[in-house]
Amino acid sequence: MSNSVSVWLIIPQTNLHVGNESVGNFSVIDKAIQRDVTTDIPCINSSSLKGAIKEYLTSGPQKGKVDVQSLFGSVKGSEDTQKGSAVFFDANLLFIPDQCVDGKVYELAYCDEVIQAFVDKAKALGAGCSMESIKKSCNAVKDNPESVEKFKERCSDDSLPIIARNCLENGESVNLWYEQVLPSQSVLAAIIATPDAGDLDVLNNEIVQIGANATIGYGYCLFKKL
Repeated sequence: MSNSVSVWLIIPQTNLHVGNESVGNFSVIDKAIQRDVTTDIPCINSSSLKGAIKEYLTSGPQKGKVDVQSLFGSVKGSEDTQKGSAVFFDANLLFIPDQCVDGKVYELAYCDEVIQAFVDKAKALGAGCSMESIKKSCNAVKDNPESVEKFKERCSDDSLPIIARNCLENGESVNLWYEQVLPSQSVLAAIIATPDAGDLDVLNNEIVQIGANATIGYGYCLFKKL
């Protein structure tokens, strides 16, 4: 890959729901989150990530500081058909908070094999990162890793929070549904390739809203460049 490839940590500061609309769900969960089709571990699909970043750079506090059309391509419906120069890859979940009983609020649970799989992907795509650098960039990481089985269990439908949502008409409930979320302080990592190394540096240490339900505080994520 000829572009400059960087790794970004994405840390939800509030619960995150990036919905998986392409998969039917017949359990109690009406609206499930996106998952990696290979591992079944939660993720943010590249198209959702790209859309959220584009929206932030188009209408957020960093508006005008990045050539959005060059990086993201022409606006849909426009006569110009310029292709964007940036390449976005799925954001993979690497850490998930675990409640503590020893005075700490939480610790981040993780699996070395899951992190190493991301590191291997990043290196194959031309990004320089290591398991050690990722762990050092996160707070409250547990001393000991978990097995793949235990980590996947933490990320399963039976373990992730499910929040009841309700629609009212004239004070009466007309539609109750259950929505799955990824808890705040989880840590995902994404690979983004751009023509120049600093093209998206305006995102560093900024809060970008990703996914649904922005008006009720979902999906406000801190971006940290490794």
